[in-house]
Amino acid sequence: MITRNLTKLSADILDVLVIGGGAHGATIAYHVAKAGYRTALVEKNDFCGATSASSLKILHGGLRYLQHLNIKRMRHSIAARREMMQLAPYLVEPLACMMPLYGKGLRGKRVMQAALFLNDCIGWDRNRDLPAAIRLPRGHIVSEKKVRETVPDIDGEDLHGACVWYDGLAVDTERLILEYVLGSMTYGARAANYAEATAINKGDDDLYQVTIRDRLSNEIHQVTTRFVVNASGPWFEKSIQASQKKDTKQKWALALNIVSKKKIFEKYAVALEGHTQYEDRDAIIKRDKRLYFFVPWRGHTMIGTEYMESIADPDCLQVKPEMIQNMVDGVNAIYPPAQLKYEDISFFHAGLLPMHSKSEENNIQMEKNSTFFVHTHAGFSRVLSVKGVKYTTAPHIAHEIVEFLRKQLQLESGIEKLKDSHVTAGQWNSDQLQYKDILERKYGQRAVRILSYMQNEQKADIWIDEASELLKAEVSYLINEEMACKLSDIVLRRTGLGTAECPGRSVLEKLVEYMGGILSWDEARKGQEVKEVLQRYAPLVF
Repeated sequence: MITRNLTKLSADILDVLVIGGGAHGATIAYHVAKAGYRTALVEKNDFCGATSASSLKILHGGLRYLQHLNIKRMRHSIAARREMMQLAPYLVEPLACMMPLYGKGLRGKRVMQAALFLNDCIGWDRNRDLPAAIRLPRGHIVSEKKVRETVPDIDGEDLHGACVWYDGLAVDTERLILEYVLGSMTYGARAANYAEATAINKGDDDLYQVTIRDRLSNEIHQVTTRFVVNASGPWFEKSIQASQKKDTKQKWALALNIVSKKKIFEKYAVALEGHTQYEDRDAIIKRDKRLYFFVPWRGHTMIGTEYMESIADPDCLQVKPEMIQNMVDGVNAIYPPAQLKYEDISFFHAGLLPMHSKSEENNIQMEKNSTFFVHTHAGFSRVLSVKGVKYTTAPHIAHEIVEFLRKQLQLESGIEKLKDSHVTAGQWNSDQLQYKDILERKYGQRAVRILSYMQNEQKADIWIDEASELLKAEVSYLINEEMACKLSDIVLRRTGLGTAECPGRSVLEKLVEYMGGILSWDEARKGQEVKEVLQRYAPLVF
């Protein structure tokens, strides 16, 4: 059984302590543990609770990098996408992406036919070892008629058709990262959410003493480790202040996606050009507009991404109503038939990403490559910091860090491993079969672990909310075996219940009542938990 235990986490000398449980931290912990190193992962909030939860959900293979002629980066993206799809195939669907073509230049048929051919050749192994249901077809060109059927009333001047390519759509990015966390623990890693690294001090014999505060109990733990990997996203400078040079201040941009209740396009993620000028200075093949994607997802439409410079503390990041309204107005300018309104927006994703620069015309240039660097000064030569720019390519950085560690550390035997513990034997009886599809859709192979909890529930009282397909047994499982400590963990990062829109106060109150019974919450705590979840949807109308 996988549990949260900071006492056990801090009991032994580690090879690697990973700070940060987002996409990069989770994939690093997984691969480092899999390589045989004594590993622990700590996250100050919940796993995948910040920027990594705010992606556009597309696991892309890097077609856009052809404009930079960056084949190496494309290969990294393709390999990382395939790894994520192999790890949790139940969380990924093939996504057809469509971009309308105009004229005979860079947006013409011939250029894009060549680009799609190169993309398929470069990604020749994109489907290796993937289940048939999620394999990605080759790209192709579709007719003008098909485009008009898909994108009604599209601007038709010089329209010649569209290119179609395929990427992966993550149904639940938060659970996908949780799969890496749980997977790392099957390889012997220890992990804890709501565990904040507050200090890193150099000890003796090339060891570091890291102070960890349990944010649930307020207890302090000391972790001894040979290496520290700081993968705390926009917190990475804060986390490593003691060894950070003053001249390395990172610039940040707020990346914003909105989620609409309107199903704007049914079968394709449609890429449409923005209405303002944009120049990618690093591109060899230039475009003069930024692309915005309209992505069909969970019966809703995700739209993004908008970037704006931010100097906000990551702990105080806010999305204001005017930001959402400006994006709604921008969508209507890009595609007037959408007729989007503020009240159509059911959710939004906002996170801080590394920014390279901003021009006087407010033209934001984002960092292009995820990297890691070693703090070679002040005795911190075994402290690494990760600067991640893409959710999809996180596994590539993880592989690079494993290779770095192999040159630095000799492995010792005796690491406790729990391989394949998530595939616990179980058999669905006739009464449980009606819930099998619901649970496997959410939890894949882990669904069998919920069987023992179902046996403890009365058949007439098995649901927390039947309309939401939320069972009492799965919530018990999530608390006991997936470190769900708060109402928001269940609603936003374990079940997908509230990741497209607010599930409603009545559902939240039923859920918090059940959780409170397990976790011994009083009425004040229950009210605070509901308030915290509802705050995540402010300033939307719900």
